[in-house]
Amino acid sequence: MDLSVQQFRSKAEQDYLDLYTKAEKALPGAGNPFVAALRADAIKAYGRLGLPHRRIEAWKYTDLRARIDEVHPLVTALGIPVSDEALEAALGSAIAAFPAYRIVIVEGELRVDLSDMSGLREAGVEVSSLSHLLEMPPEWLKAALGQVNPREDDAVLALNTALMTGGVALRLPEGLTLGKPIHLVHLDGTGEAASTFTRNVIAAEAGASATVLESYGSLGMTGLQRNAVTEIKIGDKAAINHIKIQREAPETIHLNVWLAALGADARYNGFQLSTGAALARNQVYVAFNGEGSSADISGACLGRDRQHCDTTLVVEHRVPACDSRELFKVVLDDEARGIFQGKVIVSPDAQKTDGKQMAQALLLSETAEFDSKPELEIFADDVVCGHGATSGQIDEDLLFYLESRGLPEPEARAMLIQAFVGEAFEVVDDEALREAFNAASAAWLGVEAG
Repeated sequence: MDLSVQQFRSKAEQDYLDLYTKAEKALPGAGNPFVAALRADAIKAYGRLGLPHRRIEAWKYTDLRARIDEVHPLVTALGIPVSDEALEAALGSAIAAFPAYRIVIVEGELRVDLSDMSGLREAGVEVSSLSHLLEMPPEWLKAALGQVNPREDDAVLALNTALMTGGVALRLPEGLTLGKPIHLVHLDGTGEAASTFTRNVIAAEAGASATVLESYGSLGMTGLQRNAVTEIKIGDKAAINHIKIQREAPETIHLNVWLAALGADARYNGFQLSTGAALARNQVYVAFNGEGSSADISGACLGRDRQHCDTTLVVEHRVPACDSRELFKVVLDDEARGIFQGKVIVSPDAQKTDGKQMAQALLLSETAEFDSKPELEIFADDVVCGHGATSGQIDEDLLFYLESRGLPEPEARAMLIQAFVGEAFEVVDDEALREAFNAASAAWLGVEAG
């Protein structure tokens, strides 16, 4: 196989190909024809695409070719010890203590010793390490892996498919309602800088209902390069609440892709909170494949220093009578940069579509930057769609009002900031989880949760 990037631009682009060449025979499922073909097609796609750069419209604000000058080796230090104190420090006390079925993945390795899955299988959920299932994938995994809302033009996704080494596969059987959330905890290690490629695959069959929380935290590794993908196949009349919090170390590069596809009369609520990493790129692709479904996707990014947080969203209305809502809040201080790119596509057959989108930024310094690019591509005539974007500073009148009622200025500012981002938290149905996110935002602000 000729593994070379067409019209080579940077050393890092070739480094990813070399990483694959060195690891290919040892990757999970290397001997399985289905998995081997999937990986081979993916690395060929990456060789054609190369690293995304600013001349690609969807990447104009986040030039990976310029930002990644060195590719770290794949993680190798498996089985590292993790104390309860380290886990709490990595996630924050509120998230670490959240009651859920806890599945812990450290450097891509599913750690049963750190997990608490008691009762999960008994409830009917099939749960397994992805690396284990890749050796002999069941039919349900073959129908989902790389098949949920596939993107042929996404180099980050292609790299993940080629190099995925760990993660979790979950199958929710027909009609199951899970009373307690599933918490997927992703942690880096404590060793030298490394790259990790994790893949979560979730198949919710007809009528199934569950909440899935993904947490990304740091145990102390310096220079992690994370590429994480979650695919969610949502069957007819199924409902998934999909939530993520990312608070990794300041040097981390965090590339994340969510792929969701909805059947008929299905519901998908997605929420992301980002407070960590030097560079975070969160991509969300949602496709309506069945009529009468709804999706509510929200998020909040809290950035300071020189952090770079990019949220790029594509919602495809392919069938009639579906609703979508998107609300994203960004708070930026110092020289942080936030980006929101949101595209809603309404196909000619998607009559009776109702779609609304809003992105809002609060700039706490004159050197912070927010770039917003909302887009609507409408090819049907019987639709109700709209989008908007705003940016501004803290309302000085409101600040003065709170101070005049006896609140110190730092507490008054924190209250206004929390009220601003709190609107995005409303998509989270679980009250305890909303309180945990409020605590996480308060911790970022350096105040006690209200």
